[in-house]
Amino acid sequence: MSSQKIGFIGLGDMGLPMATRLLNHQWPVTSCVNKSRVAINELLELGISEVATPSDVGAASDIVITMVRDARQTEQVVSGPDGVLAGMREGAVLIIMSTLSPGDCREIATRAARQGVSVLDSPVSGLPQRAKQGTLALMVGGDAETLEHCREVLETMGKIFPCGGVGTGTVAKLANNAVLMGTMTLLVEAREFASSHDMPPENLMEIFANSTANSFPVQNWDALEANWDHYIALLIKDVGLCLEAAGHKEISMPLTDATIRYRANQTPG
Repeated sequence: MSSQKIGFIGLGDMGLPMATRLLNHQWPVTSCVNKSRVAINELLELGISEVATPSDVGAASDIVITMVRDARQTEQVVSGPDGVLAGMREGAVLIIMSTLSPGDCREIATRAARQGVSVLDSPVSGLPQRAKQGTLALMVGGDAETLEHCREVLETMGKIFPCGGVGTGTVAKLANNAVLMGTMTLLVEAREFASSHDMPPENLMEIFANSTANSFPVQNWDALEANWDHYIALLIKDVGLCLEAAGHKEISMPLTDATIRYRANQTPG
């Protein structure tokens, strides 16, 4: 393991177990309160270093990871008056793990490059349980040299899938979530269809898990159902970004468009 110092901002449902893995693998991690002190208090027992602002996180770190909810929060954390870029030094790396648009990632990379900071976009896929296990899918956009520089850190959290230049990791994540939302919506309809014919939907899901209809949502339905509103809200955000990015390239995605227009927040059958 190298002596690189890691900054991590965004200790939510996914960020907390990811930062926990870094600490448990002896990476020195620095963070600051973003929305709540609860996660910081928990990680203080594992040795995380707390500072006052994102800028302070940037100044203390060789690699900074951001895992906040959306573009607005990312802009504040990265480029605000006290954002990480205000503290990061030349040669440092910023890894954006939030799901943004490809254009947002490239814009941040352009800004960062002016002060000698490299950027990777590395959104992740997997539920919190996989974050705890370190088995997330990491979709990484950025140059190969920067990726190799950060490989050990990233591999602590999951499997790396290089995608191309900055922004392409996000392209992969948005495509993934378009498929995920479509599959979840189809499962709601299929479960309702089974129930209408007096077949328990649980029996149908067992069949799906052992047939050609198998998928990640089938395998993890209970976890998705338990947090349905939360996951649907995130998917609506991400699929909206996907359609927006497709529009910039004059690409039509009629099924994805129809899915997001569907009442995706209905209670699963």
